[in-house]
Amino acid sequence: MTNTLLKTLSEALSDICEREVGTITETTRFDRDFDLDSYMFVQFLLSLEDRLPGLRFEPEAIGQADFNNASGLISYIDSQLLAAQGLVDA
Repeated sequence: MTNTLLKTLSEALSDICEREVGTITETTRFDRDFDLDSYMFVQFLLSLEDRLPGLRFEPEAIGQADFNNASGLISYIDSQLLAAQGLVDA
């Protein structure tokens, strides 16, 4: 699933940055590598919600610092998607 999520992250980020961003790895840092400001970061998360059925970010529960690297974001997405499927508690 990680490779699929990395591809989805790359596609969403390309849309937000309005340019092809190329390959994203688990060590990619969104703040440093793509200079996402808070507005762009929220747009990035909303784009991910549109692309991944069952994914919802709770604005009060998260902050950009929580997801500055792809690995942290992927872990969160995995847990949310499994919870949406009823496989684990969120």
